[in-house]
Amino acid sequence: MRLNTVSVRANGDAVSLIAEVESEQTPEPFELYFKFPIEYEPFVSASPDPFAVAMLVPAMLRGEALQISPPLSPQLLFHLGRVRDIFHTWHPQFRRSEILAKPRAIDPAPGANRAATFFSGGVDSFYTLLKYRGREALPAPLTHVIFMRGLEKPLDFLKDVEASEQLVRTIADAVGVGCIIGESNLRAYFDADWLHLYCGSGLAAAALSLGGGFSHVCIASTYSYRDPVTIGSTPLTDERYSTERVRIVHDGAELARPEKLARILQWDRDLVLKHLRVCVMNFGGAYNCCECRKCVRTMLPLRSLGVLDEAVTFPNKSMAHWEEVAAHDTLPFVEENLEFARAHNGDPAVTALLEQIVLRRRRKQALRSLLLNSPLSGVLPAIVGTRRRIRAIKDRMK
Repeated sequence: MRLNTVSVRANGDAVSLIAEVESEQTPEPFELYFKFPIEYEPFVSASPDPFAVAMLVPAMLRGEALQISPPLSPQLLFHLGRVRDIFHTWHPQFRRSEILAKPRAIDPAPGANRAATFFSGGVDSFYTLLKYRGREALPAPLTHVIFMRGLEKPLDFLKDVEASEQLVRTIADAVGVGCIIGESNLRAYFDADWLHLYCGSGLAAAALSLGGGFSHVCIASTYSYRDPVTIGSTPLTDERYSTERVRIVHDGAELARPEKLARILQWDRDLVLKHLRVCVMNFGGAYNCCECRKCVRTMLPLRSLGVLDEAVTFPNKSMAHWEEVAAHDTLPFVEENLEFARAHNGDPAVTALLEQIVLRRRRKQALRSLLLNSPLSGVLPAIVGTRRRIRAIKDRMK
């Protein structure tokens, strides 16, 4: 995969950073872009750094070398190889792509002294935003939130995105920061799994595309330091996408998710209960389905704290489906919610539900470990595959 040229184009009310890219798997060159309102034109410069970050994982997935023709940030070039090796270690089936690029001369001019954070309206991004607005300090003042169309969900999948954008603007106004609504087509060409492979590099690339405007940009953590998980965004990888002028900050891993929720409710209860948005099934609206794993994962600690009835963005308060949904959630999240419910003397029904789920999951793990170390280990994949197919059939029949 080769990055040929980079340019900045101002057109009417928008400014775009555009790269011409070639891949062995596409017959013609194609253009990748980051687009922002024209008022942020001074923040955008013709740098290949954002695209080098965005192209690394896709190059590994496609089994191609990564070739960047314009010279890169020396710091970023040094660390790209380390990021490649981390992902290759986690996913040996992906190619350890050769990185062909040259460093550029370091710009001696000082960078901008301001910070931003990506913001979706969820627990993690709310925590980072409220933490750095008057409670803790970054090396530069936090002045903006960034909301990107086309990253978490591809552009073709977005519906009612204006409602999400208005939600972010409303929260930004309430907190007293600027709001940058951007757009990118990365996911139109790079179909990497967003959560498990691409969220960190996708967001870091967007941050670097605004490199003329910020010295620090935060990516809110998904997991805590206590439960490190090899997904697309981790403290081990995200911060290696930094350059001499822009520091990428993986933020919030000092707390588990339910503790973050308790903290942001303490900091601004009314704002959070009125606007919290976590839904994985939400393609652009401002509310939550109350049925997906992230909704249930959030409603559990809200109920433990006794505030679920006040959370207007969760209209369905029923617990009827919680056990089925939480039973298939990531185990560290379920265990965090159980620990939280016990520590906060939450609803006994919630505590009992989580205790049952955790007990069953741990028993399954123990049985699986036993089978893997027994003569039956050869048939275990067939058993697991059959159970998944049965579960899929049941889901379709609902």
